[in-house]
Amino acid sequence: MNTLAPDDIDFAAYEWQTECKAKLRSAASYAEALALALEPRQQDTSPSSFSTKLRQGLRFRPGEVTAWAGYSGHRKSMLTGQMAVELAKQQQRTLVVSLEMVPATTLARMARQFLGTATPRDLARFFDGMKALWLFDHVGRLTPHQTLAVCRYFAEHHAGQQVFIDSFMMVCGSEESLDEQKQFTTDLVRMAQETGLHVHLVAHCRKPQSGDESKPPGKHDLRGTAAITDQCHNVVTVWANKAKQKRLQDHPGDLMAEQEPDAVVTVCKQRNGSYEGGFKFWFDPQSLRLLDERDGEVSPW
Repeated sequence: MNTLAPDDIDFAAYEWQTECKAKLRSAASYAEALALALEPRQQDTSPSSFSTKLRQGLRFRPGEVTAWAGYSGHRKSMLTGQMAVELAKQQQRTLVVSLEMVPATTLARMARQFLGTATPRDLARFFDGMKALWLFDHVGRLTPHQTLAVCRYFAEHHAGQQVFIDSFMMVCGSEESLDEQKQFTTDLVRMAQETGLHVHLVAHCRKPQSGDESKPPGKHDLRGTAAITDQCHNVVTVWANKAKQKRLQDHPGDLMAEQEPDAVVTVCKQRNGSYEGGFKFWFDPQSLRLLDERDGEVSPW
């Protein structure tokens, strides 16, 4: 298992440079890329989830940014943690920048997801399967410049492929600073394009004025600047069925409630993919995984 600490990085050397870089190429130089783009049978081989329905419709392509958004407490961090484990298991060099939890706590949850049990014992198997996983050893706010520097450092020095930033509000803390949020989103997208990283950005959705969270949010419900939705390549919302949880608390064994999904994950936007739509999932409290089926099998990965 590997960690990165703030002292490891010369932030100034990796901060976003504002100088323009000329990128002029002839049309003919794109011949191979054009042929692939026009081939109707072309298959996108970019990594995705291997354990959930998401693999049917969502890909994590190099040079893109995916915003994962949801209301507070609707398990978006838990799902993105599951995605990070799955990508690392596929030997995608993955960095988790969890700014609200210490690495040991983050790893404890990931170990449960990887091993499929509430009391993981075979930690040797976990660490062996997570050789491509890195964590940034920092809790608390990072500035936009520092966040971009961490990403660039991981890409350049560790050949990084996937980065999870949890969360946007820990980088741009003030909801009033829309200009700062827009600039950071712009710079994050540019950085992903330049490094080839796929960046997963955890964002929040505005609480409905009515206070009613009984319906999944849409891509226009993200809190803060509209640039997140406009500029990110993909926008995915995560919604937990809180009403079902309440019904089962009040009426244990309610068969009608048990049939309802525990969560809905919706691909609201996918710039370079054809699929947009929602997937229903069931939550397994032992492994902390979202499963395709209510009685889905849970086994170690």
